[in-house]
Amino acid sequence: MNQIAIVLNGTSSSGKTSIAKAIQCISKTPMLHASLDTFTDMFHWPAITDQETKRECHRLGVDNFHAVLPILVSSRFPIIVDSVFEQHEWYEACHNALKRRRTFYIGVHCPIFVLEEREKMRGDRRVGLSRWQFDRVHQGKIYSFEVDTSKQSFDQCAAAIMEFVANENEK
Repeated sequence: MNQIAIVLNGTSSSGKTSIAKAIQCISKTPMLHASLDTFTDMFHWPAITDQETKRECHRLGVDNFHAVLPILVSSRFPIIVDSVFEQHEWYEACHNALKRRRTFYIGVHCPIFVLEEREKMRGDRRVGLSRWQFDRVHQGKIYSFEVDTSKQSFDQCAAAIMEFVANENEK
């Protein structure tokens, strides 16, 4: 179990972070949780009014996230990567960073109407972000396993993912 990576890919508000935290709670081995949001949220977005500066800050956060992944992967601990593959280059950067690990790509799905309701309830997401990401994030991706957070709780999704990974690791 130690030399694995679990990559959670889905739109904003699909439940990736909640699933990652639930996986950490049930794992018998300590697991790193590397989240793209941690790096993009290093900026105080309300204070950045210029759109070009916002784009530059976002690019920096994404680039830093991908630059740090190989360092995190060099530890002995399994890693959960919580990302949104808005662009194919982001998928490639993640894939390259994790190539030394047995990696399980997990598609985290949820219907658009549920995503939009979650965005409104959270209040910390730009309303419309999940709709903008919806068709981009999963396009051309092949997953080891997929979950739908509108049909199962985050804890149930985490348990299903861990069961899948355990079964695959036995092969």
